[in-house]
Amino acid sequence: MNRTFKTIIILFLSLTLFSRAVISVDPSGSVYNVRYSVVSNGSDAFIHLLILEYVPYNPPLLGGQWNGESEPLWAEEFLLFFDGSRLYRLNFTPTFGTPHGTYEGASFVNESWYLMVKISGTKRFYRFNAKNFCVEPLNVSWFWLPRGKTSNEINGWRVELQPGPGEWGYANVSEVWVTMSKNASIWSLGPAILTNSSVFPVYFTLRKGNLTRNITLVYLNLNVTRDNYVPPNTSGVPSYWFPSDVKIVNVTVCKISANTSTSMAVETNGTTYTTKTSPNTTKTQTNTKETKKGICGPAFLLFGALAPACVRKMRRWRVSESS
Repeated sequence: MNRTFKTIIILFLSLTLFSRAVISVDPSGSVYNVRYSVVSNGSDAFIHLLILEYVPYNPPLLGGQWNGESEPLWAEEFLLFFDGSRLYRLNFTPTFGTPHGTYEGASFVNESWYLMVKISGTKRFYRFNAKNFCVEPLNVSWFWLPRGKTSNEINGWRVELQPGPGEWGYANVSEVWVTMSKNASIWSLGPAILTNSSVFPVYFTLRKGNLTRNITLVYLNLNVTRDNYVPPNTSGVPSYWFPSDVKIVNVTVCKISANTSTSMAVETNGTTYTTKTSPNTTKTQTNTKETKKGICGPAFLLFGALAPACVRKMRRWRVSESS
C-alpha cells in the first residue's frame, strides 16, 4: 500500500511540474491566420478574405500571466473581385455606410452575380454589376435563388489554392497559419508554418499546362506583435498591405434607366419569382456546372465558412472551426 501511495505521489508531482513547465514557456510572438475562398463562374471570381492575428491571452485576474490560451489581436474582412486579369478590392462605403459588411454568400445565376451581405445584423440581398461596380438591392428571398454556376477555372486557367498545413477540406477554401516565432508555434490554434521571412505573401495560383500565374491577395507583416500593433489607416507599422496593382473601387447603388425593364424572372423548380431589378449582362463562361437546387450550394457555404464568428478566445489546437 505504501509503495502504491508513493507511486501516486510521484506521478502527481511529475504531472504538476510538467504542466508548469508547459505554461512557463515564453508566450512571445504572434500567429497570423488567413482564410480565403475563390468563388468562380469560369470567367471571373469573388475572393472572400479574412485575416486574423493571434497573440497569447494574459487574463488580468491572473496578474497578466499566460494561461495557455490565445486571443485575436485584430481581424479584418475583405471582398475582392478578379476579372481574369486584375484584382479589385471592393469598398462598399457608398452603399452600406461602412467599408464592408459580413459577406454571407455569392452565386452566379442567369449571367449575373448575386451577393448576400449582413449589415448591422440584417441580411441584405444584392445583384452585382461587374461592369460598373454597382449593386442593385433586391427584395426576393435568397432561398428562392438557384444555386447557379460554379467553376474551378478562370478563363481556362485552373484555380489552385495556396498550400498549407491548415488547408480546409473544401475545394476552394484555403486556411494558412504562419509565424516567425518558435514559441508562438507552441500555443498556436492551428499548425503554423514557421518562416524566417518577415513578409509573407498570401496568394492563389492559376495553372494552364506548364504555365502558372500567382495572384497575390495580400502581404503579411510578421514583425507586428501586441507591442507595436497599430489599427488600420493610422500611422505606424502596417500589419498587412495589398499589392500595388490591386485597385480599390467604390461600389455604389446602380442607377436604373427609365427605359430599362425593372423586372427579372428567377425560375426555381418550375416556379417563376420576380424581383425588382434591371437586367445585366456578364461574360459567359466554360467548364461550369449549373443546378436548380436550393442556395445551400458551394458558393454560399464557403462564404459562411469564413465568417468571423471565430474571433473570440479559443483554446489552442481546437479542431472545429465551423461558423
